Order: sequence, then structure tokens, then C-alpha cells
Amino acid sequence: MKKKHLKNFFYLFLFCLGSHSHLFAQIDSLQTLKLDPVEVSVTRYEHSINSSIWSVSRLDFKESQDQMQQLYFSDYLNGIPGLLTQNSNNFSQDLRISIRGFGSRSAFGIRGIKLLVDGIPETTPDGQGQIDNLSLGSIESVEVIRGPSSILFGNASGGVISIQTPSELDYNYFKTGITMGAYGMQNIQIGTGVKNDKTSLILLANKIKTNGYRVHSGFQSTGLNARIKHRFNSKSELNVLLNFTDSPIAQDAGGLNFEVTQTKRIQARDRNVQFMTQESVRQFKSGLSFRQQWNSKLFFSTYGFYATRAFNTSLPFEFGGQVELDRLYFGQGAQLSFQGGTSVQHQVQFGYSWASQSDYRKRFMNNQGLRGDLTLDQDENFDALGFYIMDELSYRNFKIVAGIRYDINTLEALDRFFANGNDSGSLSLNAWSSSLGINYQLNQKQYFFASYRTSFETPVLSELSANPKGVGGFNTDLSAQKAKNIEFGFRSLGKKRQLEVILFNIQTKNDLVPYELESFPDRNFYRNAGETKRRGLEVAYSLKRSAFLETKISYTYSDFTYESFEKPNGDFSGNQLPGIPKHLVFVQSNFTKGNWKIIFNTRFQSSLYADDANKVKEDYFLLSSVNMSYGIKTGSVLWIPFIGINNLWNSIYNDNIRINAFGGRYYEPAPTRHIYGGVRLNL
Repeated sequence: MKKKHLKNFFYLFLFCLGSHSHLFAQIDSLQTLKLDPVEVSVTRYEHSINSSIWSVSRLDFKESQDQMQQLYFSDYLNGIPGLLTQNSNNFSQDLRISIRGFGSRSAFGIRGIKLLVDGIPETTPDGQGQIDNLSLGSIESVEVIRGPSSILFGNASGGVISIQTPSELDYNYFKTGITMGAYGMQNIQIGTGVKNDKTSLILLANKIKTNGYRVHSGFQSTGLNARIKHRFNSKSELNVLLNFTDSPIAQDAGGLNFEVTQTKRIQARDRNVQFMTQESVRQFKSGLSFRQQWNSKLFFSTYGFYATRAFNTSLPFEFGGQVELDRLYFGQGAQLSFQGGTSVQHQVQFGYSWASQSDYRKRFMNNQGLRGDLTLDQDENFDALGFYIMDELSYRNFKIVAGIRYDINTLEALDRFFANGNDSGSLSLNAWSSSLGINYQLNQKQYFFASYRTSFETPVLSELSANPKGVGGFNTDLSAQKAKNIEFGFRSLGKKRQLEVILFNIQTKNDLVPYELESFPDRNFYRNAGETKRRGLEVAYSLKRSAFLETKISYTYSDFTYESFEKPNGDFSGNQLPGIPKHLVFVQSNFTKGNWKIIFNTRFQSSLYADDANKVKEDYFLLSSVNMSYGIKTGSVLWIPFIGINNLWNSIYNDNIRINAFGGRYYEPAPTRHIYGGVRLNL
């Protein structure tokens, strides 16, 4: 990063200290300051963040959606300490999300982090997640648990992201809008909401496309989201969710080596063009949830879902380079909560979750984009069943939460391709999870909390089927990754100044780490990495001085190292985990006055390593964006024209680092300065 960028950041930081802000866990993310306690549901208990034993953040977008670009899910995660996003511009590989290091290994999709939409799992039973099937304009709020949370959600819960879509209507409405921007980006959306006394229906459809910043990085998608809510009475409600997505093309420009990035950043890797690397996805998902409260002490909720996903992809190699996948997954869960006690209050909760996933996977020869002979044909199944019990105990200024969970995970591969023998097989990856935490209210404004939590993460089916032996079946050498998290936190919540500080230490075993082989170029395989130690600091500070200007600031320090990790080409014990910067700073200032809304974001990311050997380092960078809108009321119609600039300082950086990539192809260059704008209409 150039010196002038550091200077710009220094001035910006001083400016933000002179303005006002608020704690991330308690803000309306892009709107006004809320000092009242914010209720969260992602922890399975609906309570104030102030009294939580968890590291929880909540961002609210109800009043700000109409001025957002709605192209990158990363825009909805900005400023959450401990959370890192990469790969926003590669729609073929999907956004990479890391929470305290969990998820950083992902070659595509979201790993190690549980995704929920309106309380229903978006992550498959084996731990794969994606957000490409959700219209971003339908996001009302996001809640995030930082750190291991398997006690609540089982497999792949190194962190939890819970997305809520609108369910309440003040009046019937119709809205539409169009966004256009650099690189041929277009986003057209139409939405409506209608209600009567007990029932509401909310629909949002959108069509989006972009040519991409780099050659061979275009993307197209059409989606529909629907939510029906029916209240039987004040204590009972039913929600029905429907989602359909058709993405016929998402191209992958591939990774480049350092020398190539210095000549022509927008170019695609030649093999990616030669083999026509891209993916197409069609997904349908339906879900249902029901809540019943019989009295002030007894509460019941349940959910069920059913989803299909058809996936085709071309990869930049010949043998097995074309993949056809038909996925079916469904599940159901329930929880029963009971309150009791006199001087010592208890809230006991029993729950279970069950899910089943079937992947029918075929691989073919990729003859420079044309499908060739069959190389793999197998069914892959993952069945998951988990039970848990938690007790929340309240006594005076103390709140103590303890729980335990047991998960039964059964995996099976049925080989249908007998040309190289029968490689069918099965695995059992069962696990216990536990949690213990305490929250103590020091006074009306200050809280201290501490917790011990565990998590486990099984290899996903696509990782198990990536067998380095070059045959079908599973790579049975892989084990589940396990983690133990200890953290201490402090919250001070005044009317003008607010502070949150969290220290954590995480010990993991059998980390799942990606690598490539010379004999199978461009294909990702996985190995377990011994043990890691992750120590970190997360800080959020806020200051309020003006009725119009507000700012939020977060800082994350991550010291993540391999405690023991040996592989054939070296001993990497003591090395830093690749893909994670030590320092991450985020600053956001919001100006709201009259019909004007202006949002200014800045992110500073320190250097990070691209490989386990710590021989390749990605440089630090500073990234800023600005967005502004102006509401115009004409009768019953509200017009909201908006404009934004991404990468304001024209920083040269990489949007993604492909960890341990063979041949030095670590880098996916990010777009330079670019503009977008549009108008949205509400009536």
C-alpha cells in the first residue's frame, strides 16, 4: 500500500474519533442509534445482547436496503469484529467467510460456519454453505455468533450467521428498482407485500448480471423469495418460506501468479479460458417454522425444510474436470423451553435436529469445455442427528448458561463406476459438544462475561470425494476438526460512549487444510493439520456527539499459528495460518439529515500468508467506499436515487488468495475504482 493511503487512513481515523458511533451489537447498522437493549434469537434464547454469554453481533438493514448495491453479501457483514470476507467478485467460487479462522480454508462456498435464514439451516448437513440462492435485497437483519457454537447447531459451527428477512408489514406496498454499474452490472428487482388481520405475504424477485472485472468472470442469476406469516393468536404463529434460484452461468477467471498480476490484472488464467471454467446452479428450497407459547413459562418451536440443488461445473483440467451434481437435502428440528424457580430462575431447553443429504455426483473428462467420458459415478450420503440440553440460570446480577450435545453423523459413498473397482465405503464421525458461560452485571452500564465452548467440523462430501489416490469412494484419511474456545469479554454501554472488548483463545485439532498435487493440477485436496493455536482480541468502540453523524469502529487482532503440523515437504509447526491477517480495522461513518443519507466505509487489512510454509506474503491494503442517496416523496410514491463508488482510493489489491495453490497461482486481482448507481421506487 502506498504511503499516501496510510496518510488518508490516519486522517480518516482522527475524523471518526471526533464523530460519534455505537457498539456493533446494538446498532441499526446504517441507520440511527438505538440505545434500547437489542433482542437476539440466534443464541436460541431471545434476550438482550447485554446479558449474553456469547460474542454476538447484530446489524439491522431495514431502513437502509434501498440505497445499497445489493451485489455482495460481504456488504452485510462489514464491521463485525473477528469476521473476514474475501472472494466477493468470484461468483463461481462464492464468498469466503472466516470467523476467528473458521472457514478460511474454503476453496469454494462457505465452510465451518453455520448459515441460517429465518431460523432454517441454509448450510447442508455435511457443512457446506452458500448464499447464492438468496436475493440480498430481502435481508432485514443479520446476527452473528463469533466462535465455536456446536452446542446450538452441531456440525460446522465455528461461527453462526443468522439472516432474517422481513415478516412484519405496516401497510401493503409495491416496490421496484434498477441498479447499474461498471463492468456491465445490472440488478432489476420487483417486490410486494400484502396483509390482512392475521396473514402477511412478502415477495421479492430479482434478475442480476455482470460481465465481471476480469476476463471470463461474468455472472447471471434470477431469484424469487417468498415468506408467508400467519398468526393464529398472540402466542402462536406459522411461517412458510419459499426460494427459487436459477444461475445459468458463473465464470471463474482462476488464480494468477505474481508476475502475471503485475502486467495485466484483468486477464483470466489461460487454462481457465481453454477449459471454459464455469458453473451453473438451479436450486429450490421450501421451509416451515411454527412457534407456540402456552404461557409465560412454556415455549415450543419447530421447523422443517426440503431443498434440491442441481449443479454443473467445468474445472481447468481434463481428467474429471466436468462435474454434475444433483443434491437433495431435508431436515427437521424442535426445541422446548421451560422457565421456573423463585430466587434462582431457570430456563431449561431441550432440543434436537435431524437432517439428511444425498449427493449424486458424476465426473467426466473435460475436453476443453466439451464433456467427455465418465470418470466417476457415485452416490454420497450424509445423515445427521443431534440432541442437546441447556439451562440458563439467573440469580441477582449473575446469569449462567450450561449445556451439552451429542451428534451422530453417518457418511456413505456408493461407487457406481466399476471400471477401477468398487470403492464404496462408510464413515461415522460422531461428536460431543459442550458449553459453559457466565455473565455478571457490574452496574447499570457494565457487563463482564466469560465462556467455554466447543465445536466440531466434519469434512464435507466434496472434500471427502476428492481422493488423492485418484479413485472413487472417500478419502478415509480425513478426520473431523475439533475446537475448544475460551473467551473473556467486557461491555460498557453508556448513552454516548460504548465499548466492547473480547479476548479469546482457541485450540483446534485436525484442522482441514487444502492443497494441490502436481499429478492433479488445479484440483483441491485436503489433509488434517495436527493442532493450531488461535489467540485474538476483538474491540468495538463508539462515541455519539451529533444528531446527524455517527461512526462505528472495530479492530481485530488474530495470532493464529500451527502448534504442530508436519507434511512430506516440511514441518510447519509455529507458522502462521495462511489466509488470515493479523490486523483488521473497519470504520464506518453514517450521515443522515432530512432526505440525505451518506455512508462512508474504510477497511484496513494487514499482510497475510498464502501458504503453509509462510514463504509467500500478500501485502496489506486500504479499501474505502462511499454511498449516498436522496429520498423524493411525490404523493404516495417514494423515489430513492442513489450512487456509490467502490475502491475509492483506487487501491491495487487481491480480492482472493488461493491458499497453497500449485504453481504460485495464489492471486485473484480485485477491481479498481468503479461506480454504480440506480433508483428504487416504493409505493
